[in-house]
Amino acid sequence: MRAIGLLIILQGFIGGVAIRYVLPVQLQRADTLGAHTPYDRSAMVSVMGEVRSSLAGYLWVKTDEYTHGGVWLRPMTEREKRLRTAREASSADSFDTHHDETSVIPERERDPRWLWGNIERQVKPFFDVRHHFHRPVREVLPLYRFMTWADPTFVQGYLVGAQMILFDNKQNLREAIAFLKEGARNNPRSIALFTELGRYALVQLGDYAQAESYLRQALRNGDYWVQRGNASIILQNPFERDGWRDAYRWLAILKQREHRIDEQCEWARRGLHYFPDDPVLHQFATPRKVK
Repeated sequence: MRAIGLLIILQGFIGGVAIRYVLPVQLQRADTLGAHTPYDRSAMVSVMGEVRSSLAGYLWVKTDEYTHGGVWLRPMTEREKRLRTAREASSADSFDTHHDETSVIPERERDPRWLWGNIERQVKPFFDVRHHFHRPVREVLPLYRFMTWADPTFVQGYLVGAQMILFDNKQNLREAIAFLKEGARNNPRSIALFTELGRYALVQLGDYAQAESYLRQALRNGDYWVQRGNASIILQNPFERDGWRDAYRWLAILKQREHRIDEQCEWARRGLHYFPDDPVLHQFATPRKVK
C-alpha cells in the first residue's frame, strides 16, 4: 500500500510538471505569483503543494476535455488565424461560443506525423472541432468542487465553477455566489474573484453599493501587485488580467448607471493607464452618457 501511495504522489508530481510545461500561463495563480507561500517552509510541504496543484491542474484539463465531448482544445496561433491553416472550433449547441480555438490533436491534412498522427487519432478521442457537442453541465460540476478542494488557490476553478453552477440552473445564484466567496476567502489577493463578485452583485443582484465595494477591492489587489513589481506577471495571467481590466469596466458602467458621468470617465481613464488599447474603456472615458 505504501508503494502504491508513493506511486500516486510521484505520478501527480510528474503530471503537474508536464501540465505546467504545456499550459504555463493558464495554471499560474495570482495570489502566489512572486510571493513567498507556506509551501516554501519545508521540502515535504513544498512537494505536497505541488501534488495538490498538479491534481487541480489535471482535473482542470480533463474537465475541459470532457465538457467538450472529448475534444481537447487550445488557442490558435497568430499564424493559424491569419492563414487559416487550422480548423476553428464552433459549437453545434447553445452551450458555448468559441473564438480562435482549435483541436490539440491536428487534423490529418495538417499533421506532419503521417502514420503516427493517424494512430493517435485512432486511439485517443478525436472529433471534428467544427460543430461539436458538449456534455451536460451537471455532469462536470463535481469536478470543479474537487479541484478547489485539492487546491484552494486554484482561482480559475472558482471562477468557471461558479459560472457552471449558474448555467446549470438560474435558481442556483446563491450557491454560485457562495462558491465565489469561498474562493475570495482562500485567495484574498486575487483580482479576478473580487471582480466577478462585483459583477454578480451589479448584474444579478442590482446591489450597487456591494458591487462597488467588491470592484474597489479588486483594484486594491491590482495596486498590491503593482507595488510589489508584479504587474507584468499579472498581465500574463489571462484570468487575473481580464479581471483587472473588467473591474475598471464595471466601475465605469456602474457610475454611468448612477448618472455620475465624471466618475465614469475617471474610472475608465484609470483603466486605460494599464489597458491603453481597450475599446470599451475608451468609450467610457469620453464625457458623455454611454447607451
